[in-house]
Amino acid sequence: MKLTIGEHAGFCFGVRRAVDKAFACAKEGLPCVTLGPLIHNPQEVARLESAGVRSVDSLDEVAPGQTVIIRSHGVTPAVHEMCSARGLSVIDCTCPHVAHVHQLVQEYSADGGAVIIVGEPEHPEVVGIAGWASGPVFILPTREAAQSALLPDRALVVAQTTLRRDRFEDVVSVIRGRVADLTVRMTICAATSQRQQEAEALSREADVMIIVGGRNSSNTQKLLETCRLRCKRAYQVETPEDIPQGAVRPTDRVAITAGASTPQWLLEQVRSRIEADAE
Repeated sequence: MKLTIGEHAGFCFGVRRAVDKAFACAKEGLPCVTLGPLIHNPQEVARLESAGVRSVDSLDEVAPGQTVIIRSHGVTPAVHEMCSARGLSVIDCTCPHVAHVHQLVQEYSADGGAVIIVGEPEHPEVVGIAGWASGPVFILPTREAAQSALLPDRALVVAQTTLRRDRFEDVVSVIRGRVADLTVRMTICAATSQRQQEAEALSREADVMIIVGGRNSSNTQKLLETCRLRCKRAYQVETPEDIPQGAVRPTDRVAITAGASTPQWLLEQVRSRIEADAE
């Protein structure tokens, strides 16, 4: 068996920054909570909880004296205002790339200009981006949505930072034909593009692709979609136990990649399991 691990697999800069800050809080003994799961990886979230940093669903669950950690997905201005009004300390771990999208949206819509976000409507990053707009907001996940939406004559287009580039360009191609005065900002982060391109290259050569990441991780799902276009035996796993029995044969060329929320220790566990199963 030949086994290859993607160079860009695992934590991106924004996620690593958030996780490091959260563990630093725990080490210092600060009473911290994260507003929503810090990252889309149940195993790493469990490690954080064991260290004393638990996740809450709303600010109503935050006790006086606790510090709120804003995850890398970012939040709306209203959340920051609520924290301030309640006298809560905040550690803002919003990914700098996401914060840049917030700034673009805030500046463009200051005069009421419309903003179009290409991404998943329920994804926390998209919800946060939409909150920075002062004018109308359109969230378009597909070209079909772009075709049917009642769009304005003038708008700014941005992307969910973890979106597949081909999907963004597909949706924008429809918008261009429907919005006369269109400003397009391609806000997919470089790490996402690198990971997608690498996954595409690996899946062209591999007999088996293993994509490691949380089931609720949007960017992991997009990696799986990319790999399945080129490799029929592509599997998403959260843990080594999820690898299907008999998925890997001794003669296979196997490649592993991972979503931006997948820690290195979990990636190594999956590799060890594959190597053991192939013996």
